[in-house]
Amino acid sequence: MKILHILTDTNIGGAGVYLLALLKSHDRSDFSIEVVLPIRSRLTPVIEALDIPVIEIPHIQEQSFSLKAVGTLYKLLGEKKPDLVHTHAAFSGRVAAKLRAIPVIYSRHYCVAKPSLKQKVLGIVNQIFSDGIIATSPEVTAGMLATGVKPERITTIYNGVPPLKRLSQEEKTAIRTRYGIPNDSFVVSQVARLDPVKGHDITLDAAKILAQDPNIVILLAGDGPLEMHLRKRIEAESIKNVIMVGFISAAEEIFNITDLQMCASYTETTSLVLLEGMSLGIPAVVTNGGGNPLVIPHNERGLVVPCGDGIAMAEAILKIKNDPALYQQLSKGAEIGYNKQFRAENMTRQVEKLYLTVLKKG
Repeated sequence: MKILHILTDTNIGGAGVYLLALLKSHDRSDFSIEVVLPIRSRLTPVIEALDIPVIEIPHIQEQSFSLKAVGTLYKLLGEKKPDLVHTHAAFSGRVAAKLRAIPVIYSRHYCVAKPSLKQKVLGIVNQIFSDGIIATSPEVTAGMLATGVKPERITTIYNGVPPLKRLSQEEKTAIRTRYGIPNDSFVVSQVARLDPVKGHDITLDAAKILAQDPNIVILLAGDGPLEMHLRKRIEAESIKNVIMVGFISAAEEIFNITDLQMCASYTETTSLVLLEGMSLGIPAVVTNGGGNPLVIPHNERGLVVPCGDGIAMAEAILKIKNDPALYQQLSKGAEIGYNKQFRAENMTRQVEKLYLTVLKKG
């Protein structure tokens, strides 16, 4: 079966990590995979290293829909003749596939708690241009139902990721040295694009409180529109316990020197970076936004605090850091939770099953 994935991201964000997890776990004896990306996407060399063909095209960079993209994709689909198209956003791809009468799967990576009229209209449009919709958490499913999408069109499939490689102590020491982090520091990492929804200003509020403990270092990994704002704020307020490392292609290096993850987001579905950390037994302090409490149940794999509350975030981090027994309990819970719910192969088998179901209906 020939599957064509279409993604519009130029960076490696959540959708890109999701796609990579699928590609690494696909059953290549039954599925032939190709991927369509924007020109000069950071994903291209990573996917090609998996021995999966990549087709770079214009007009889709960081935009879900354009008429030029529909035309380009319509022509491409006529040449490639896939059995099924799987889009990640990329509404242009769904339109082109429908015009070619090719079945379409759409992965939905975000949730809307209270949809507006416009979002309800888009819900109807999504239903028309998708033969199957993957909701990556129950919150996403609820949000799509609220927009009017029929329940039989939605399949809830939790995100999954491959387990990260555990580095040696020598390798970890070398990475810490590179970032100027002492070996005895307690490293708290937030790996996320620098976007208002990710709550980085709350992270900095928490960092100012955490400065009371000189052994705590906070790493912010990622880039995005808030980068200059955050750098200016760190300088203006002399927040000296935060290190901004920018975009990291080898995120496993950051996770391997991380003691505790934090997620200050106002909304999440099934956070892929939390899952990656869990594969190494890293507990987390997360907000109660979206699917976070399902991924990190309170007192089981980490601690949950209210959205927008930097004080609560700091207090939870200090509680875990200062209680070794609690840390070990949460670390063990994180690893058990990952192996039980969030392995990439579990997600991929469910996605492949949906492919077959949609094709049979067609």
